[in-house]
Amino acid sequence: MRNRWLSPIAVVVLAAVIALGAAFDPSGLAAPYTWTGADLLPVAGLWQVAAPAVYVPLLLAGVGVLAWTVARGRAPLRTALLVWGAVVWSAMAAKLVMSLVMTFGDVVYLAWSTGFTGVKAAIFGLPVLVAAWLAQLLHRHVAPPPAASASSPSTGPDAGPAAASGTLFPRASGPGWAAAGVAVVLAASVGGVWWGGSPVGYAIGDSPLAPAPEAGPLGCLAAVTLLGVLTWALNRRLGTTTSPRAVLAGLSALGAAATLGLVQVAIGIPGDLAGGDMFWAPAIMLRLAPALSFGALLALGTAAFVALLPAIRPARRTSLLPPRKGVAFSVPVRMAVVVAAAALALPLLQPGATTAPPPRTKGLGLSADRRIIDADGNEVLLRGVNVNQLEDYFQKRPDKAVTRPLTEADFAGMEQMGFNVIRLALSWSALEPRPGHYDPAYLARISWAVETAARHGMRTVIDMHQDAWGKGVNAAPGTTCRNGSPMHGWDGAPTWADRFDGAPRCEFTGRDISPAVARAFTNFYQDRDGIQTRLVAAWGMLAERFANEPMVAGYDLLNEPGFGEAPPITSGVLLGRYYDRAIKAIRAGERRGFPHLVFFEPSVLWSGLGFEVSVPKDFTDDRLLVFAPHLYNESITIDQGTGVTVTSIERGFDLASRAAEYYGAGLWSGEWGWFGDPASAPITRYTDQEDRHRIGGAFWVWKQSCGDAHAEADSRTGGNLMIEDCLTGKDLPPPAEYVTELSRPYPRSAPGRLTGLTSDRASLTARGEGNGCGLDVWFPGDTRPAVRGTGLKDVAAQRAPGGWRITGCTTGPYNLTAQAPAGARRT
Repeated sequence: MRNRWLSPIAVVVLAAVIALGAAFDPSGLAAPYTWTGADLLPVAGLWQVAAPAVYVPLLLAGVGVLAWTVARGRAPLRTALLVWGAVVWSAMAAKLVMSLVMTFGDVVYLAWSTGFTGVKAAIFGLPVLVAAWLAQLLHRHVAPPPAASASSPSTGPDAGPAAASGTLFPRASGPGWAAAGVAVVLAASVGGVWWGGSPVGYAIGDSPLAPAPEAGPLGCLAAVTLLGVLTWALNRRLGTTTSPRAVLAGLSALGAAATLGLVQVAIGIPGDLAGGDMFWAPAIMLRLAPALSFGALLALGTAAFVALLPAIRPARRTSLLPPRKGVAFSVPVRMAVVVAAAALALPLLQPGATTAPPPRTKGLGLSADRRIIDADGNEVLLRGVNVNQLEDYFQKRPDKAVTRPLTEADFAGMEQMGFNVIRLALSWSALEPRPGHYDPAYLARISWAVETAARHGMRTVIDMHQDAWGKGVNAAPGTTCRNGSPMHGWDGAPTWADRFDGAPRCEFTGRDISPAVARAFTNFYQDRDGIQTRLVAAWGMLAERFANEPMVAGYDLLNEPGFGEAPPITSGVLLGRYYDRAIKAIRAGERRGFPHLVFFEPSVLWSGLGFEVSVPKDFTDDRLLVFAPHLYNESITIDQGTGVTVTSIERGFDLASRAAEYYGAGLWSGEWGWFGDPASAPITRYTDQEDRHRIGGAFWVWKQSCGDAHAEADSRTGGNLMIEDCLTGKDLPPPAEYVTELSRPYPRSAPGRLTGLTSDRASLTARGEGNGCGLDVWFPGDTRPAVRGTGLKDVAAQRAPGGWRITGCTTGPYNLTAQAPAGARRT
């Protein structure tokens, strides 16, 4: 007898969970539904109402229908597990439909990203599981048992003793082998795309057990076989002869994929623990998400096939291999068939497509193996500092200037520390104070900074900077916040681009987790009122201005982009579309010059977590790309406020390196530092990793005013490197610990490619392969370093501001060692 109360109970409990989540988590990062408090009317587009009008109704309807179909079972826990699976499956399906409504494209990425919704649904579905179990317990004690008869399917020849007794694991008569066969074919057909192209594959590495080429032939075969066998086993054990066959087949396939994900978690945990941090915790989610999204795909395919099976082959038995008269197929034989089918299907697995090599350019470019190189093919390490003295910050302290003046002396000081690059932060609000009007005085300041940096031997990365959207997020006096605290303004977007739609200007657990910031970025990503188009046009203008400037290293498209209201839809697909538009505008502006590197960042979540689901792999066909996350591990990441380290400095570098490889891009750390007390800062561990990975980066920050929006109201000093006394406005000595590491020796350029690099304050060892005379090594200090090596010629050390420049030529494999004499004094 059907439990008519099961479906409404499941829907009511789920609705309550959704409402509670929306009330207590306005960010939506953990809750099943995001409600920022923004106005729903007027409706600017379908995306604005997609969550309440599409996702929530479809989720509740899906759970209601699926719970109704399985409500006949009399085994409480088995039925509750099926309802729980229904919550997960319905949540992912509803999220996919909502995503398509918001974006109209990128179906594979969106389908893949539903796995994160599945992980959350498995958690917020637990109250539904408990409620369903209790409802079935009560129903079993209240409702009379069904009358048994000779013709009853529950006691017929297909039903085992478990089915008759109503225990947890009855034998089902459903077409389990048909579902298993479909699961095998689908796993072999699309598994390579799903796992090999996973946007978080960089974070968890290649599993030795996955239906993907990266797992190797045996790993592929084992994974595909496991999916088939588990689909059959769950179909057999979770169902009864009264179970709806299509639904049971779909939920069994979903459960099989989830089990594969759990096996991958178990395989990966030892490696995750070896890093000495707690990355194993998010790694569980990162491994389960692609497994669940793949399971949703398997569920759809198996359910559809089983539903159509009677029409395809009408018969009393709908098993894929029905026994003929006088012939019985044992379980071992059927398992052997699944293994054989998996082996035959393996050729369907397709590895990821290769990409074209980057084009050569007159400025900085990329080598075929993704190293930053100059026009002569020398590898270049860009090491320097962020400069924020052209930014347009919100004035938090009326008695203090928001920035400190940028002068020639600043560039001279950077040169003395051996820097060869600056990341020059611009503000869109200062660049384009009115729509379509670019401030000529501000453009002149930008050009002056680029030219002055070049005179001091430094290239410039032009960075479109923002923090928490812009000045306009400043809360009105007297604002009260139900969650969090009132915000003050920040920097970035001009006020004419603000579209908050009444969302509270409150920061939930930090400035970037704010309803107003999330709504502003969502409107930007959706190009509401053409605001994104205006920034894209600004990039085209800047690219045209510097089209022939070789000392412009490239363009950083947007600093720490906000994640919006629906990550990773907003922070993945839509952010990627903005990047693609901006890159196309930059290339159009460079028509009369030459192409420059494009630096692109993941969303601000990377800065806070140390990893992120970033933009789709194919977000652009441009090949002059540099992945530029901010490596703030063990600095200002969220975990540091809890007293634990989730992603260590070492793991942060490894994750960033694998992510850059995933995109076929170079790697550069756009920001790092801000460790707090210099005396206890792990800066040496950071710089060791920078050498180990042979990359560069930009320290945050050269000079920061006491009136900067980052500064605390009672700060006595401002800045991180060049310190300001907030009482007198005078400069204080920079922290010696930072100066020592930032000015350590490094190759500014090296012929061919570097194969090894180690350095400290007084020594350097560099290895490489290549022929040419582009060797240029910075070495700090007053005393000439002792230089020796192999594969070198015409080596010379020339005095330079703050130290020495070691130049020379290389022939084939080479090794260079530079050492400061004992007792040498550093500047």
